[in-house]
Amino acid sequence: MISCGQTLLTARLDKKLTLTQVSRQTKIPQEVLRALEKNHFAKLPAETYIKGFLKNYANFLGLNPQKTVALFRRDYQKQQKKSVLPSGLTHPLDKPRFLTNFRTFLVLGVGLVFFLGYLGLSLFNLYQPPGLTVATPKESDEVVSPVLVKGQTDHDAKLTLNGKLVNLEPDGSFTTVYQGPAGAVSLIFEATSRRQKTTVVSRHIIIAN
Repeated sequence: MISCGQTLLTARLDKKLTLTQVSRQTKIPQEVLRALEKNHFAKLPAETYIKGFLKNYANFLGLNPQKTVALFRRDYQKQQKKSVLPSGLTHPLDKPRFLTNFRTFLVLGVGLVFFLGYLGLSLFNLYQPPGLTVATPKESDEVVSPVLVKGQTDHDAKLTLNGKLVNLEPDGSFTTVYQGPAGAVSLIFEATSRRQKTTVVSRHIIIAN
């Protein structure tokens, strides 16, 4: 069913007129003309003034003023009824609310799964023994004393070498020397976390004379 605004717009386009031209000749503001053609009656002044603009515009376009006003009255009353109805009745084609709720719950559920996974991984890592890597010396190396020792552990761990405390750098790396007698020697590295979880790494080397 054609609306009042569509009737006005079609007639104006048939005459190849712009809103600027119509406004200049009818003295009707362009904003009013645009609102009439788009059926945006809420943006217009009182109904009495709208009818006056409509009759003037219809006459200018060669339309029947009475029929144009009748179309306006029908469209205007429809808009008035919609304004007092619940939004669910005025937009029957809107997506069902349960679909919106389902998507919301789905997004929240996925977010919760990721959060719980991250939390679980953090707790798992928290209760794991510290990492410990000894870069130098290698297993079964033949070296001379003093022996250069390098490696890496967790920055907040406590590290000992054969029972003696080893100082760590802020990033958990360490460099120290071991002095011992010639022959076969065992280097026992022990890293202990704040929760008293321990990692032990050993190196069996030969110190040359």
